[in-house]
Amino acid sequence: MRKKLILIQFSRALVPLLVMLFHVSESMNGYWNYSLLSLTLLPLSGGVNYFFALSGFMIYYIYHDKFTQPNELKGYLLNRVIRVYPLYWVLTLVAILVFLLFPYLGEITPQAVISSIFLIPDPSELVPVLDVAWSLVHTIYFYLIFSVFFFSKRYVSKVILVSFAFISVAFVVGMLWSESDLINFLFNEYNLIFLAGIWSASFILNYRINMKLSVFLAVIGFIGFPLTWLNYIYNVVHLNFDIATGVSSILIILGLGSIDMQKSIAIPKLLNYVGNASFAIFLSHNLVLTIFSELFSRINVFEMLGGILTSIILMIVATSIGCFVHSFIEQPIIRGLKRMKVVNK
Repeated sequence: MRKKLILIQFSRALVPLLVMLFHVSESMNGYWNYSLLSLTLLPLSGGVNYFFALSGFMIYYIYHDKFTQPNELKGYLLNRVIRVYPLYWVLTLVAILVFLLFPYLGEITPQAVISSIFLIPDPSELVPVLDVAWSLVHTIYFYLIFSVFFFSKRYVSKVILVSFAFISVAFVVGMLWSESDLINFLFNEYNLIFLAGIWSASFILNYRINMKLSVFLAVIGFIGFPLTWLNYIYNVVHLNFDIATGVSSILIILGLGSIDMQKSIAIPKLLNYVGNASFAIFLSHNLVLTIFSELFSRINVFEMLGGILTSIILMIVATSIGCFVHSFIEQPIIRGLKRMKVVNK
């Protein structure tokens, strides 16, 4: 029986938290010219890179005992689709209705709606209706790449993925280049983060890192995020932002995963719940921030409470509504599909 990784499960909450920090800072800057922690100076927070690394880690950890079994491929793909698309479609529909009723909150076009539906690469780089969905386009692509494990020998799969990694590295460092947006999408730096997540799962399944080193790796990984932010803002050392936050993500995953493999950790139920609700929070938070930032601007919340308190309240509201979406939309959908035997438990 596969060991439940409690700390890894809880760490899923890092994704919406880090992404939300960045989007709250953008909202605060846009509405009140207030830059929370100077995060508006960053290209991203790096939370999505943790999401990519964790996705690679989890699918390898969950499915590694089903490799080289082509009959398992259909179930794997169906499970991945069910976990992503139904909730995404529901929230995309909600966003469309909100933007149609209140067009000053966001502009949508028929082209953006169509390109958003199936989460496929868009050469025109249209922003999806749910803007965070750009990361899901990469995630679906990763899931397809991972399917190579099911229909080929292990050594063949490894050769394919190593070759894929080298080509991606060549594009990232500029040894290879293309004018095609599709080619650049297929071999981008996010592939390396995803593949590193796969490697980290394989590593902790086959090797043991002593507890002190595991804690050290996790701590260094956590520290790596704010250090990367500061380095980008002050330009101390030239580092690729995505690679730096990707490495930090892998260190966290290696550390927490190794601890989980050696010791059963109990965490409060509330924290475990937030980890479970992370995908719903991630998908819904920016729409919630858009609505409530507009509302707060009309009732002078910032003038009454100031930047820090307004930011905290926005994060609490977005997290709370994300948890509501998880409990009353996401979970019922998954339960219904399980009863229909569409998705495995």
